Amino acid sequence: VGSVTETIKGRDAVRGILDTDATATLSNGRIVITDSTAGYSQADLNMEYTAGGTETLTMPGYFEITSVGGTEVKNTNIIVYDTQGGAHVLSAALVRTGTPNTWDMVLTAINGTVEELTYDNRRISGIQFSGTDGSYTGLVSSSELAQFVVTFGHDVLNPQTMSVNLGTIGQLNGLTQFANPSTAVLNEQDGYASGSLSSVSVSNTGKVIGSFSNGVKKNLATLQIATFKNPAGLETKGNGYFTTSVNSGNSVATEAMIGSAGTIHSGALEKSNAEVAEMFVQMIEAQNGYQANARTIRVANEMLKELTNLIR
Repeated sequence: VGSVTETIKGRDAVRGILDTDATATLSNGRIVITDSTAGYSQADLNMEYTAGGTETLTMPGYFEITSVGGTEVKNTNIIVYDTQGGAHVLSAALVRTGTPNTWDMVLTAINGTVEELTYDNRRISGIQFSGTDGSYTGLVSSSELAQFVVTFGHDVLNPQTMSVNLGTIGQLNGLTQFANPSTAVLNEQDGYASGSLSSVSVSNTGKVIGSFSNGVKKNLATLQIATFKNPAGLETKGNGYFTTSVNSGNSVATEAMIGSAGTIHSGALEKSNAEVAEMFVQMIEAQNGYQANARTIRVANEMLKELTNLIR
């Protein structure tokens, strides 16, 4: 009973503000405001509460628009993502205004916790079209921006701006106006859901690329490459290791494919620079030489033994 009483009080307070411009009614515990005049409505409502004591009351960040009115309305939805990768369904309506060839685009509802959505930030006003060929001709006001600004509850210090690409002025590559049923849709956005790192790869330019479970790929790091003015002057340390010397000069840090730096092959095993056939021949020659030397030593040893026996 208490909650119903408070709702009725809120409705009566709203009625006092609206006067005769609109009416406030109750529907399923909600206060519903309806314009007194039919047609496209640009009404919006923002409520503030001043506590008289220790009581508190959480006010909504915005109010949903269930019907924008107007003779021509096209509703459309799209999923967008906040700074934490959370998904929000954005509901918008394109509505024809009283001015010929002019439309507005209004955010009617957003699911999730919204801290603030003001009148100016939920509406793109004055979207104009050519009365001749139906092409998009720009916004009526030069100060108007084709964007929405929403402040979500988890990140109140950083309102998110969502720019809307309405198309190129004078061309038919975006929104158009023709005398047939509307096919206008919000068809893509560049946000993405949160994801975890699933794999890592390295490009031939040395970029360490992380692939995430949400389908996004990002450059995580870059492999550093060192070049030398005289690579032939490097001093060998054995086992394929080299160090700088006076002849080689100091190393110069750079990236792959910049200057004299080469490319990087990820997941590849470097082929030996030795000629296998030549190495086998040298190995056989060394083995035969070893066998010949071993036999010579054995013969010399036997001769010494015989000489020793003769002396005895």
